[in-house]
Amino acid sequence: DFLVASNRKGFGDAVPAFDDGSLNAEGKDVVVIGGGDTAMDCVRTAIRQGAKSVKCLYRRDRANMPGSQREVANAEEEGVEFVWLSGPQSFDGGDVVSSVKVRKMRLGAPDASGRRAPEPDPAGDYSVDADLVIKALGFDAEDLPTLFATPELGVSRWGTVLVDGKTLMTSLDGVFAAGDIVRGASLVVWAIRDGRDVAATMHKWLKIKAANAKVAA
Repeated sequence: DFLVASNRKGFGDAVPAFDDGSLNAEGKDVVVIGGGDTAMDCVRTAIRQGAKSVKCLYRRDRANMPGSQREVANAEEEGVEFVWLSGPQSFDGGDVVSSVKVRKMRLGAPDASGRRAPEPDPAGDYSVDADLVIKALGFDAEDLPTLFATPELGVSRWGTVLVDGKTLMTSLDGVFAAGDIVRGASLVVWAIRDGRDVAATMHKWLKIKAANAKVAA
């Protein structure tokens, strides 16, 4: 919502949530939660809006951050403070947030993605002042086997669809998948690339199926 409001305001649209200050970072202590490219867009947009301070909380360290390292460096040059190994626990305040309770983290053994998994650090918790908190996080896939009544559809432990690496076909014959539902949260350019690749493999599969049908006839 924060980025959408900013973009719409830039195009000259009427954006009540921006005009009333709800989605406007000007003069505020801003906390962005996340470590991907969307988080980088949020912190740099907040700086451009004239935020008093901008902190980015990320539960892993710099080396394990999924966002562009160049974007991180550029954001730091603009005044963004990155608070590594920090996991937000709760928000304080009444109708308006006043601070974020943060738990210190440390890196444990690598998880299935190969990155070291964050775990709570006994060193303790602390609070960060905040007038505006922006959650720039990923998404959880829906339970597709149940949703589509296809228990035979193969999915990963995260709910993303399993596909053949070459054909992008799922465990269901003739059913293909591509984009974030396979990769997990990623960039739109990869979704476009995946869409083009899967279109080509689907076309090839349909041609082979049609040829086989003619032979059988």
